[in-house]
Amino acid sequence: GDLWTLSANAPAWHEVEGAGPRLAEALGLAPSDLRLEPGGARPLWVDTGSNQLVVPLASVEAVQRAHPRSELLERFRSPGGRRFAYLFAEAGDGDVVARFLFEADGAMREDPATGSACANLGGWYLATGAAPPLVRRVLQGDRIRRPSTLLLSVDAGGQVRVGGEVAWLGRGEIT
Repeated sequence: GDLWTLSANAPAWHEVEGAGPRLAEALGLAPSDLRLEPGGARPLWVDTGSNQLVVPLASVEAVQRAHPRSELLERFRSPGGRRFAYLFAEAGDGDVVARFLFEADGAMREDPATGSACANLGGWYLATGAAPPLVRRVLQGDRIRRPSTLLLSVDAGGQVRVGGEVAWLGRGEIT
């Protein structure tokens, strides 16, 4: 059918320098909006195929309210030189509300469904001590009126999988 699932690479992660008030300011948030638990929930660079900044927030409201400032995200560029952040908060009952914000053409934009970032969220759970197996329903795109649902699972062996329904936007053939 239209349900596709990808199996991600094994995750790698590393700490984010300056992940306190400076990161909150870059995201247009208060420091209390970040989840900062040494050795536990905290922002991390996670890579299951695309290195991304994964930022846990204290509430769904904070996820919705975030308004990143591109010039301040300069301090938090990826190793590949890109400015972006995957923000999320637990919403209860296995649901997660997320936003993937990225810079394009000098402005911050938002992706309605980001499989690579969702896979990195699975890696984030492993990095912060969540015991697999785990399953999450990741809700993304509501703020830009393009709601999507991604299904995240991490099995007992640590294999991260992301699935969701897909819609063909176009087809073509190049010769």
